[in-house]
Amino acid sequence: MKATNTCLACTSQISRQHFSSSTLKRHGRPLPSPSSLTSRHQTSAFSTSTIRQAISTLNMDEFDDDNNSAPTKPKKTKIASKTRIDLEEEESSSIFFDPSLPASEQIQQCRAYHEKIRYSNDPNDHEAFLRMYRSLADDPALLAQLQPKDFMTALNSTRDMLHVIPRMQRILQDVAKTSHRHIPELYHILLKTYTKLSDFRNSMILLERMEKSGIAFNNATYHIMLSICKHERSLGRARQLLEEMRDRQVPVTGSTYLLMLSVCAACKNPRMAREFFDEMPLIGLEADVSHYNALMNCYVHARDLEGAQRVYRDMRDEGIAPDSYTYAALCKILMTWHRTQEAAEIVQKMEKKGLKPNARILMALKLTPQEVQQTCKKNGVELSLADYNMLISASLRQNKFQHMQELVMAMTEQGLRPDAITFTVMVDANLKMGKYAEAKEIFRAMELANIQPDVVAYSALISGALSQSMVLESLEILKTMVADGLLPNLLTFNSLLSSSVGNIDIRGFQMIRETMDALRIRPDQRSFNALLSAYALQGDMDQNGDLRYSMEWYYKMLESGMKPATLVVNNLMAALHGSGEGQKVLLLWQEMGRRGIRKNEQSYEIVLEACEKYDLQNARRDVEEEFKDFLAKQCMIEEIMASKHQK
Repeated sequence: MKATNTCLACTSQISRQHFSSSTLKRHGRPLPSPSSLTSRHQTSAFSTSTIRQAISTLNMDEFDDDNNSAPTKPKKTKIASKTRIDLEEEESSSIFFDPSLPASEQIQQCRAYHEKIRYSNDPNDHEAFLRMYRSLADDPALLAQLQPKDFMTALNSTRDMLHVIPRMQRILQDVAKTSHRHIPELYHILLKTYTKLSDFRNSMILLERMEKSGIAFNNATYHIMLSICKHERSLGRARQLLEEMRDRQVPVTGSTYLLMLSVCAACKNPRMAREFFDEMPLIGLEADVSHYNALMNCYVHARDLEGAQRVYRDMRDEGIAPDSYTYAALCKILMTWHRTQEAAEIVQKMEKKGLKPNARILMALKLTPQEVQQTCKKNGVELSLADYNMLISASLRQNKFQHMQELVMAMTEQGLRPDAITFTVMVDANLKMGKYAEAKEIFRAMELANIQPDVVAYSALISGALSQSMVLESLEILKTMVADGLLPNLLTFNSLLSSSVGNIDIRGFQMIRETMDALRIRPDQRSFNALLSAYALQGDMDQNGDLRYSMEWYYKMLESGMKPATLVVNNLMAALHGSGEGQKVLLLWQEMGRRGIRKNEQSYEIVLEACEKYDLQNARRDVEEEFKDFLAKQCMIEEIMASKHQK
């Protein structure tokens, strides 16, 4: 209990340090209802209103469930951090703003205020700016004077704020009323936000709508799509996009290849990464240290020590100076192969060059999060927000909940604002301890901190509710998630389906399945198994019509090339037995053999009972003979295991 309280203490201190008293008054209120969120957010051409309507069909009354119950330095701010690709886009930012165009005094004041708070990580500053922007956008005369950069600053100010998706959608509604509506960069900010929130389905929906609206895809658009391929581990799709860029004569740059290498790393395919790397000089692109690091990372992911060392030698031969990422990758692969001494020598080489090992390198050396923190403090190496999140996540994996509290406190003392990752890990920590109520309080604190939970955070809370058999509450969280503009993924629905078996009636499962269809989420093997189990457990299947549905889903699963679980087929056979379908029980049992579905003792017992009850004597003899062989093999396995245990 102590560990849980410390996590909550962290949340309280974070709130006191970063947020106003008016914001604090909202602490402790229940999760916002879907209706309140829906009324607060305007729908648009880019909204999820259709999907929200599909989710809203989940009527809670129809379920059978008894459990219803001050600015910092720019280098330290999250807003100020830029990726390589962001910097490339900023180089051409002049095309989005013409200082010679006239602007009213109100617009000038708004721009001046944004410059003042641009690097602030206080959400209240950005809320104030967004109010100023809204007063301009709601006036048609002033809206017409706004330039693309004005919309970009408004979009960027929402990036780390609560309800970010509806806010951005409303700004894009403003854009649609101007002559700037076909500028792709304005939509890129929303695309990147979807990716950051792990909402890749909404990313693809927005891309489709952009294309249908005649918005031309440029280099940056394709880079965002390649980033999505990395997250979804889709190398085939990434290769198609690269070819599409060439066919459409969209510039292919060093950043394009850097993304292709990162996709290869996510897919653990160093061979393909090497091909892309070797292709760069053939088209006039020069590899820098980032490309070498990305290539080395591919070999690290594939546990290929020789390949990683070869990349390091190539860097040395080409005169490319290694950086901290290079050394971290080398240490990680060496430690994977238990080459501790060589990893230590790498660190010594670094120190001789005046480079101090950072948190990433120390973690690669298998130091504990506490040792990493202490070593960095001793060496005068400042930890970044990403470093703290890495250490907090590692502490969670090691069940060191007390150290998680210390890390969060140290982070806030350093002036770093916790983000969605920080809060999500804290939620996971409490769920891991079986403390759902505490996890929910921390989740609520994200709103208090004006931080938008991502798909991972919502899915974690849904899983937590399901672990406590709170199916109705998990569905309410799902509604809130969609009302806030985020789409659940297959993992979210699989958790919901699996935990709902036996807790809600078949109408509930039908509505969940219809919602998956509305979201265009294709069920996988786990989804099918959960649905089949739900139908099979509905009692008198022949009477209520669920027999037809269960067999329909069974054959859909087979047609999709998926193999039902043994337990699911057993449930189906038992349901058919109870509905007087003895011959169909036998056919299903025979199909288990043809499809290679493993049979267990329960499988044989069900079919033998059916043979006896429905006078299937010829089949009974064959089943009994096979059952004897099955039991003999089981005894043999048990003897072998017992013998090994004695040794």
